Amino acid sequence: MPEGLGNYADRAVRKGETTTDAIREKARFVLAEQERRLGLLGATWADTTLVQIYTIHNFYPFLADEIVRRGAAQSGATWHYARPPLLGLEYEMDCAGLGFETMAVGRR
Repeated sequence: MPEGLGNYADRAVRKGETTTDAIREKARFVLAEQERRLGLLGATWADTTLVQIYTIHNFYPFLADEIVRRGAAQSGATWHYARPPLLGLEYEMDCAGLGFETMAVGRR
């Protein structure tokens, strides 16, 4: 959704719509916003090492054209089959660029 005042869910792109075309438009908006924010940090998709997508809707019909083509999945993308944390949204993404990652492994 565009930034600003008010309830985010009320300003969601194509609010309440879940067709493939609507989810594609939501993804385009989110990708452009991610690119804008990366640019403010002096970064691009090439600087990301982690991309996560949160939606219960099928985005495979536009995965290659919209996400991969932009370079947003160069290190892969993790699909969390879950609703985004903000109520009323149907598609959300986040990204990060990690230089070093340590994972704790539990012992049995």
